[in-house]
Amino acid sequence: MENKFPKNVRQIGNVSDTPKIYVEDYVDTFLNQICDKADKEQAGAFLVGKKEVTEGQECLYIFGAICMEFSGDENEIISQENFEKAEQEKKEYFEDGTMIGWMLCRPGVRMVIDTKIFNTHEKYFSEKNTIFILKDNAEVEEQYYCYKYKELMQIGGHYV
Repeated sequence: MENKFPKNVRQIGNVSDTPKIYVEDYVDTFLNQICDKADKEQAGAFLVGKKEVTEGQECLYIFGAICMEFSGDENEIISQENFEKAEQEKKEYFEDGTMIGWMLCRPGVRMVIDTKIFNTHEKYFSEKNTIFILKDNAEVEEQYYCYKYKELMQIGGHYV
């Protein structure tokens, strides 16, 4: 059965990029609300969605997000306990979805992928075509990354 395409989405990436990434509008709004509340502290969310092949194209549909709790440990961003708690919430609220990535908002911190971010992504989202979103609400900036070829590759372009 073909997935019914949501009406209010943002397509992330250039037209020729693969996979095609679609973020439902209310998810984008929710992620922005999380960042707006993060004045000085980092904030984050887990991304929930589906990976599908539509008309021969690999597609990611992000239709949910779960607020992230941080471990409090300076050496890690996400603890195993916090990840498992988010998995339980996903089962309760988004039973048809899978965890396909995460978002991190770091106010006032340079928008670069550091070792801690990369290692966190590899630990929890090492599957091909998982997503990482880096946001800075102070600068109203965001960058999308897709995990391919054992790298987090930046994706350019946004379409509404």
